[in-house]
Order: sequence, then C-alpha cells, then structure tokens
Amino acid sequence: MPKYNFRTANPAFEEVKQQFSTWRKDRTRRTPIPGGMWEAAINLFRVEGYSINKISKALHLNYSDLKRRIAAHSKPIIKDDQTFEFIKLDYSQSVFPSECVIEMEDRSGAKMKMCFRGSTDLDLLELGKSFWKR
Repeated sequence: MPKYNFRTANPAFEEVKQQFSTWRKDRTRRTPIPGGMWEAAINLFRVEGYSINKISKALHLNYSDLKRRIAAHSKPIIKDDQTFEFIKLDYSQSVFPSECVIEMEDRSGAKMKMCFRGSTDLDLLELGKSFWKR
C-alpha cells in the first residue's frame, strides 16, 4: 500500500481533501486511515483554524473521532513563519481606570451597586461572594 506523504508539514485544505479522496479510491475494504492523514486533518484544525465540523464533512470523517484525536494531540504545532515575542507590561497606576462601578442583582431582586474611585484595598471577589451567599 502506498504511503500518503504531504509536501509540507502543514498541507493546505484542498491537498488534504484530495489525498483522502485518492486514499479512499485505492484502499482495500476496512483499512484504517493512515496516521499521517490523521495528522494532516488535525493540523487543519490546529494550524489552519478550520472547524471540526467543516473538516469532518469535507474529509468524510466521523466528527466524534476527529474531535477525540484533536483533544488527545497535545503537542503544540507552530506555523513555519510564526515567531513569538514577550512584551513587558507596566502595571502602573495610569493603566487602571480611575473609576469602577459594579452592579449585582440576585434572583430575589436584591441589588448591590459598588462605586470605586482610584485604588481600593477591598477584596472585590470576596465582597461579591458574601452578597451571593446571603
């Protein structure tokens, strides 16, 4: 049985679709899909950004199988031309808004509105939790 190799590590959608079509014509009955072809389908999702639904329909794959394989495939894939830079963020007082308004309402209709100007030493999360617990 011939191997289905792709020209690049991240083949284009149409190339993968064509390879699946060719493989289905050439295969013998009940032959499992080769690992390289599954990798190409997974890369269409992870690298190219196509939806699982679109990939499964175009390649005639079981949606649940493809979704499971994508979830199990934890190795990060990076495009060849993709580079990363770290950006240092300065969290000075000028970055934060000078005023903050928080409004909450529970199912019984009780309302709480909090207005803060400048920085606050209150733990806003704990204050909100205490409102919802009452």
